Amino acid sequence: HTDLPGVALFRRGDANADGSVNVADAVAIGGVLFLGESSGCEDALDCDDDGTVGVPDVLSLLSYLFAAGAEPSSPGPRVRWFDPTPDSLGCGEGTP
Repeated sequence: HTDLPGVALFRRGDANADGSVNVADAVAIGGVLFLGESSGCEDALDCDDDGTVGVPDVLSLLSYLFAAGAEPSSPGPRVRWFDPTPDSLGCGEGTP
């Protein structure tokens, strides 16, 4: 997908913004939750797209990666796109 003017595109689950979704992203979400680390795209951390970032996001991401769990919500981990659901989370930087 190409960039949209004024809209940050992201991959849901790509919490460390490295262009792929893997166990390092679950660690990055934990860093935000428990160590006060920052994120340029909170929407990428919200794996279940419930409008909050919490432990369930870490668990659902790990389930997707290691236990054939459900893929993170739209736009998912494979496609860069905008958040289709309105919530209070933002995405200022996007992900590659």
